[in-house]
Amino acid sequence: MKAYQSLGLMAILAMALSYGVMACDTTGPGKSIQIAAAKPVSANGTVVYRETGGGFYGILSDNGGQYEPANLDARFRTDGLRISFSGSLDTAALGDHHWGNPIELAAVSETR
Repeated sequence: MKAYQSLGLMAILAMALSYGVMACDTTGPGKSIQIAAAKPVSANGTVVYRETGGGFYGILSDNGGQYEPANLDARFRTDGLRISFSGSLDTAALGDHHWGNPIELAAVSETR
C-alpha cells in the first residue's frame, strides 16, 4: 500500500511541476514574440528560371545569395537578365519552392 501512496504522490508532484512550467510567460506584459525577421538587402544579380514546382523565377546575387522574389514584375522575368535590386529579406523562412530566401522587392532595374 505504501508503494501506491508514493507513486500517487510522485504523479501529483509531476503534474504540479508541468503546470508550473506551462504557466510561465517569458514575454511579459507588453512584449511580443518575433518569429520572422526582416532584413534590408541590396545587390546585383541574375534572374534565373527554375522548372521545379511548376516553374518560378529566382535571383542569384553576385555575392552568392539565392532569393525567391514574391513580386518580381513580369518585365524582369527573363532567364539570364542582369538586374540591380533592393528589398526586404525574410531571414526566418525559405521561399515557397525551398530554393532561396523569400524577398519582397522594393526596387528593380536592369543592368548590363
